[in-house]
Amino acid sequence: MRFMRIAPALAALTILLASCGWSPPNSGPQSSSDCPVEDTPTAETVKTAIQAVGEGWTEVSRGHTGDCRLHWVTIGTGDDAPDSAVQVLFFDRDNPLGPPTPRPRPYTTVVPLGENIATVTYQWRKGEDKPCCPTGIGQVRFQIGEDGALESLDPIPTPTP
Repeated sequence: MRFMRIAPALAALTILLASCGWSPPNSGPQSSSDCPVEDTPTAETVKTAIQAVGEGWTEVSRGHTGDCRLHWVTIGTGDDAPDSAVQVLFFDRDNPLGPPTPRPRPYTTVVPLGENIATVTYQWRKGEDKPCCPTGIGQVRFQIGEDGALESLDPIPTPTP
């Protein structure tokens, strides 16, 4: 019964956030220095992974899960436009796991969730959305699977106009 009373308020809040071009909260910058050196991707490993994406990409941010096993580096082209594409590269310590999607996307952020899961938030413009304010949103949790590969725990969203 109680849920029936708060459901309309939750629905209104969801609509309000979506109409304003909601952006997910950022957990703040993380440094790989929070982890032991042996649990961190080396500068050479990160550089090689970035070069595999193509020319013109540079590191924008990085982070890791609480257990220091799953690391990510977000890369961009240096374009300051709010809808410029970024790509996420994942690492199992010093072992590259690759990106979660084959093509870069705009409006992509990553935050840790617990000890061994990273959540990637994808946003996209819908209808008449301005570049600053995308209203399409989906989140995908990633972890390192038993086989050592990057494993998606949720379906990767397909942007819809």
